[in-house]
Amino acid sequence: MVTKNENESYDYKEEDLNILLERYEKMSEKYRNLYDNSPDLYRTINIDGIILDCNKTYASKLGYSKEDIIGKTIFEHVAENSQKLLQDAYDTWKTTGVVSSREIWLRRKDQTIFPVLLSATSLYGNDGTLVGSNTTIKDMTEIYNAKKEIEEHKLKNLNAIGDLSARISHDFRNPISIIRNSLELMKIQNHDLSEKNKNHVLMMERAIARISHQLEEVLDYVLPRPLDLQTHSLCNIVEAAISKIDFGKVVLSVPKEDHVIVCDGAKIEIVLTNLILNAVQAMEKKGNIFVRINDMTDSITIGVEDTGPGIPKHLIEKMFEPLFTTRQIGTGLGLVSCKSIIEKHGGTINISTQTGKGTTFTIKLPKFQPLKTPIHSGSY
Repeated sequence: MVTKNENESYDYKEEDLNILLERYEKMSEKYRNLYDNSPDLYRTINIDGIILDCNKTYASKLGYSKEDIIGKTIFEHVAENSQKLLQDAYDTWKTTGVVSSREIWLRRKDQTIFPVLLSATSLYGNDGTLVGSNTTIKDMTEIYNAKKEIEEHKLKNLNAIGDLSARISHDFRNPISIIRNSLELMKIQNHDLSEKNKNHVLMMERAIARISHQLEEVLDYVLPRPLDLQTHSLCNIVEAAISKIDFGKVVLSVPKEDHVIVCDGAKIEIVLTNLILNAVQAMEKKGNIFVRINDMTDSITIGVEDTGPGIPKHLIEKMFEPLFTTRQIGTGLGLVSCKSIIEKHGGTINISTQTGKGTTFTIKLPKFQPLKTPIHSGSY
């Protein structure tokens, strides 16, 4: 029972204090049980990264007893490939007071490793200074294994599709060549075609070119050819690329100053054809395309910029995924092949986009010393 005296202070009887103490102990035991028996890994550290406490799950997942863990640094049980990641997370926590969902790998006592997501909240002293943190760690092993299984299944399916696509593409090339040659022969033998028939011939030529382009995309993806590195004029490659494209009402700007680079000219032409054609189709054949070439100290950059609608943010990460396309007539392999070709040259390809204003693909190719003879690498 609590009574109030004349000075507005409180006098607690001994039984009241015992009741309060009992309540505190029960609450403390309740939270201790929640801490110890949580499926997540919990640890409490001081400002120096020394582990002051951990739950049973943390200890059992790592294969140690709590006594083995307490007093050790947080870097004691991290995988070697995650040392820098954990250091960065630790520095971020000390600077900002919080870390959220950092992916790292921990190392068990038996030296096996497993993936986790680490989040930390800060503990402060009575004077408001940072004294440590409570860290929550989620074991991502099951999710990682499921993701790996999905990726392996996806790769298996892609390999099967690749084998089938290669066979079909090879079978289609001969009939397409016969149709193309027959059409050329028909044009030579019939100089007096009417405008209507000329339009029909033009439509057939474009259809043949489109099918041939898609077949080449498939073959380049499933049966990549070795690089044939030689000295090339970039302006010549750009001209060869744009000669194959129907621009409609698109206005194209190309660089006048030429640059020479050692590359596989045919493959870089494929890349530029894909990027420029994508830009034309994205703008529905109306707008502007700018091809820019910059000669830098140790590299050449090629930019293909359009004034189209841009690419939605949620699609950016998927642009270089196999079989992903936003076009009804696309194979979903064009940009994948472009990325593969550029990376085989030791370069990079990046996308920058702004909704309603356009998209720019930027290729960066390293400069090579001119070669007297072509270099062939790899095999079918």
